[in-house]
Amino acid sequence: MAIWKWSAADTARNIRDGNVSCVEVVESHLRRMDEINPRINAVPVQLPEQSLALARELDNKRSKLAELPPLYGVPVTTKINMDLAGQANSDGVVAFKDNIATQDAPVIANLKQDGAIILGLTNTPEFSIRWFTSNELHGTSLNPWDPTVTPGGSSGAAAAAVAAGIGCIAHGNDMGGSLRHPAYCCGVATIRPSFGRIANGNPSAAGGRPPISQLLSVQGPIARSVADVRLGLAAMSRFSAFDADWSPAKDSGRAKKAPFRIAYQPDPFGEGISPAVQGAMEQAREALIAAGHRVEEVSLPDALQMSEIWGRLAMAEVATMQQQELEQYGSSEVIRTVNAYRDFFGEPTLASTMQDMAERNRIRRAWSLLLNEYDLVLMPVSAEQAFANDLDFTQPYQIARILKAQRFLLMINALGLPAAGVPTGLHNGVPVGVQLVGAPLDDEICLQGAQAIEDHCGTLGESLWQHGFIAC
Repeated sequence: MAIWKWSAADTARNIRDGNVSCVEVVESHLRRMDEINPRINAVPVQLPEQSLALARELDNKRSKLAELPPLYGVPVTTKINMDLAGQANSDGVVAFKDNIATQDAPVIANLKQDGAIILGLTNTPEFSIRWFTSNELHGTSLNPWDPTVTPGGSSGAAAAAVAAGIGCIAHGNDMGGSLRHPAYCCGVATIRPSFGRIANGNPSAAGGRPPISQLLSVQGPIARSVADVRLGLAAMSRFSAFDADWSPAKDSGRAKKAPFRIAYQPDPFGEGISPAVQGAMEQAREALIAAGHRVEEVSLPDALQMSEIWGRLAMAEVATMQQQELEQYGSSEVIRTVNAYRDFFGEPTLASTMQDMAERNRIRRAWSLLLNEYDLVLMPVSAEQAFANDLDFTQPYQIARILKAQRFLLMINALGLPAAGVPTGLHNGVPVGVQLVGAPLDDEICLQGAQAIEDHCGTLGESLWQHGFIAC
């Protein structure tokens, strides 16, 4: 098997056992990137010289270290909206192409500290604000399964890259589903971690992080297997004093042993889901039952209201802190799209924002009670399969449909809960999957549920490399 096909765990083990050098590993991934990236445009900023230099340095150090960090020599990618010293944090915006970071964001520093080697930076939509991954600076990133559908957003290129074999783990972030939606579209696994689990923010943001973004967004890993997601989460979760909300807590402290009691809800909004999504839910349900877990259909508290609260809070931040920058530097298409978001959710006021914050607390309490009774909630990632690529730009009248389909993502972000995403298979040649939502700090429980589904349904890497449009 080619080195680039190895999992992160296998790569680290082979380096640790002396079966392969860090240079050999990086060279294999660089060759894969040279072969595949021109077809999917996932990694617009490539770092071959830097990654090889670090690989040589790690090889020279290896014999002197009593114990190697868990990701020692493992190739990864990071997203262009996070600071990497010496590279531009462009956020997909032409006007920001020369915004060179002088120091690493905490999540990137943590990956480096764990021994990871950064191959390059993955693409993102302008301002990282869409479920599609295209911009005027770096072009359109494609889904390695089917170039006509989105790889997801805003971490779509991160998911496309790792699915295609560029890096073992990809870094992404998630304010409106930007980890789980790309993983869903590209057939890979992820976790949206608990709030505070991974330090947030960029050193280049001298004015401070906007408050709603700090409250609703997280950093996290995307990988081809749940086991590698777990490795990425551990690395990214290392201590950082940069984010005042970072917490050392790694679990809720509640006794949680399998078999789990799992709440099942395929359509909490009562608006219907596609047959592909319904099939994915049934597959996941069968997998969990086969693993010995109890799965019970339940009614979820205030699901629609919570998704709408996400929209109003996010749009309140856009209106008060980002609209001027958006209109000054954004393309006409992204401005039109964000304005459509604001029209869909309604124009917030100070009074409505305060009321939404209070309602959010009330609904979070109801979910806390639910998750004290159930260990996990099994639900769709989206009401639909991957949308046609750049659908919001080519058919702006479809934006309301897109937002309705993504309510499953928005609701969980507003609640601030951990959620693992895992594929269940393919429908008409395009991946489908589900998410498993847990109580705060029950990230590991989410991953255990995802592992049960993966054990039953399998991973999709080999299938993609044989049958996707990038087949080798």
